[in-house]
Amino acid sequence: MMSANLAAPRNDGELLSAEDAAARLGVRKATLYAYVSRGLITAMPDPQQPKFSRYATVELDRLREGAHASKRTAPQPQSTLYDGLPLVTTALSGIVDGEMLIRGQALLAWAQHASLEDTAALLWACPVDAAFNHPAPNLPSLWHDTARALQHTDPVVRAVTLWTLAMPHLRGEVDLQGDELAAALGEHLRVAFACWLARAPSTEPLHVQTALAWRLPARTHDTLRQALVLCADMVGNLMSLSARMMASVQGSLAACLLSSMSYGFVRLSGGEFEAVEALFDEVEATGSLQRVAASYRARGEALPGINHHVFVRGDPRGTALLELATAAGSKAGHWLIAAQSGPSGPGGQTMQPALDFGLVALRRALKAPRHAALTLTHAPRNAGMLAQAVEQRQLGRRMWVQSNYLGPAARS
Repeated sequence: MMSANLAAPRNDGELLSAEDAAARLGVRKATLYAYVSRGLITAMPDPQQPKFSRYATVELDRLREGAHASKRTAPQPQSTLYDGLPLVTTALSGIVDGEMLIRGQALLAWAQHASLEDTAALLWACPVDAAFNHPAPNLPSLWHDTARALQHTDPVVRAVTLWTLAMPHLRGEVDLQGDELAAALGEHLRVAFACWLARAPSTEPLHVQTALAWRLPARTHDTLRQALVLCADMVGNLMSLSARMMASVQGSLAACLLSSMSYGFVRLSGGEFEAVEALFDEVEATGSLQRVAASYRARGEALPGINHHVFVRGDPRGTALLELATAAGSKAGHWLIAAQSGPSGPGGQTMQPALDFGLVALRRALKAPRHAALTLTHAPRNAGMLAQAVEQRQLGRRMWVQSNYLGPAARS
């Protein structure tokens, strides 16, 4: 087994061909394939050439380091939940050579022209009209009364509360197929947005609904459209895994979304926004990200919203959002440039904006409500969570988790 004191290799987002993967491990391709069959590494379909597989460097490096740490065979996969190895293969989204793809489309290029509805249909593999060419869903008066009562409460509490009230009125059973399934998916996404925005479901484009809920002018519509698309899905994380686990035991679409929605309460699942907001407040007060960064380093703390651990070369979504924020008047991009180029910069380390940083910069530039960055990441992500659930249903396999008891033996 892998030595407990080995540092886990960082995921740089690279995928390698079978030849390169075997060379990285120092084995033949036949051995590489044997590792795949034993569940030690994952073969992922190449988005450009589906007949070929690619292999994540983070898995290969863990396997190689484990083999060097012990004379035994390569490490067994019992601890995958804790080591962060991929548990599922997916055709939905992924990082290939540092670029984020959804269904083979480069996300940044796609976001230049697509709406969230287009993106959802792409992820769901259905025609956009089949999903969204329907009247707005009807919800009971209790939902509308509760939405009004919760207008000014915590957005996650509000969204989860309203979602549980809406669930009995949504169709999402496991036997839905074709256009019926597409219509159900569209209905679920519209209602999810209604719950996050505390606004009655509507057939208006989702980015327009967002602007109206926050009383933002029409000139912000295209910026919000792009931001929603950039946040529509995230490569495999615990949020998507929870939706998949619920789907694997035949949970309804609404139950799958409820499971993933609860991650809105978790800081490590896109919940660093208050920490990033505080960072922005401090920089605006001092006038220098360099000084603030030095203060964080002196306390042994990392800057929130900077250098996402999955995107070692920089989170492309964070960079794109920061560009949108800059176009809307944000100075945050200039802060980063000054902090890295100045004489008291971060000691040669790069400072790449992560998703949280880009969203807070955009939220402030648009003068949207304080909770808007949180909503902008979680509301559109429901499109991706629904896609994760549907893909798991199509796989037709139940997920299992086994425990390994380490407590005391029974006393005789």
